[in-house]
Amino acid sequence: MKDGVDLELIQRCKEGDHSAFEKLFYLCKDSVYNIALRFAGNRQDAEDLTQEAFIKIYFGLKNFRMESSFSTWVYRITANLCFDFLRMRAKRAAVEGPSEELREVPARGGDPLFLLTQKELASKVEEAFEALKPDERLVLTLRVIERLPYKDIADILDCSIGAAKMRVHRAREAFRKKISSYLKEE
Repeated sequence: MKDGVDLELIQRCKEGDHSAFEKLFYLCKDSVYNIALRFAGNRQDAEDLTQEAFIKIYFGLKNFRMESSFSTWVYRITANLCFDFLRMRAKRAAVEGPSEELREVPARGGDPLFLLTQKELASKVEEAFEALKPDERLVLTLRVIERLPYKDIADILDCSIGAAKMRVHRAREAFRKKISSYLKEE
């Protein structure tokens, strides 16, 4: 989500215009869902987190002061919900294995060996990503998948741009180590 949300739309939402909030939802839903899916690891939990995020966004809009960008505010709400979700899941000790939905690789040809290799590689990448700390997953999702600039990441994490760059760098290094160790297992 780029910050293509105009102030008039936000103001209309604050005034209770439901059609404006629906527009806002469609502008933001893919980005919110994407972050939730990276944290949750499965579609069902990601959909629940996305729904919960939009409930918080809806009721929190009246307090949004427009001091930061709207997308930063939405990402922060989503990230906080995801961290809470991970803490609750850890407490329940109901840690699930890698999601089959994320392992699905679109077929590119009929070569069974190619398809098997692609599926195994996708599984290893997913395992390496899930083995990262939650904050590492967040910064990689924001930088690599959402393609946010470091300034936006710094705003979301409430840190300096230099600290955001360092966190992204460290997360990439951690991912490289994890993925190389997973690939060496073969």
